[in-house]
Amino acid sequence: MKIKTMLISALVGLTLAAPIIAQDTGGAGFVISLKNGSTMRGRTLSRDESTGKLRLAMTEAGGEARSYAILAPEDTTEIRSSASDTDSIRIRLKGGSDLRCKEFALNGDAVAVKLGSATRVEVRWIDIESISFVQ
Repeated sequence: MKIKTMLISALVGLTLAAPIIAQDTGGAGFVISLKNGSTMRGRTLSRDESTGKLRLAMTEAGGEARSYAILAPEDTTEIRSSASDTDSIRIRLKGGSDLRCKEFALNGDAVAVKLGSATRVEVRWIDIESISFVQ
């Protein structure tokens, strides 16, 4: 009876730990560093024009967000793609052009896109059509 109880307890513990481990391990997508030292991962990033808040979709199914977080832009320090060399962030601008980068930072109503080791380009939010993650 003790072994059965112990096995059930271990199974319940593993079941509860799986979502935590899945979120902490790497994965393709955005990595957002916050000023409090924590990081968040997600696949889609959008901005609410009325409030200026960021919406980070963390899990998706069929193109729809299943879980997401609302962030204040002033709470972020940087936004970058995951660690893989083939991953990048595509910032599609209104008018058809786009920028690809590994990281960017938020500066009020603008996005500072890091294009090289010393090159940054400021893009206003109103000029951005979408921000997506590309593998």
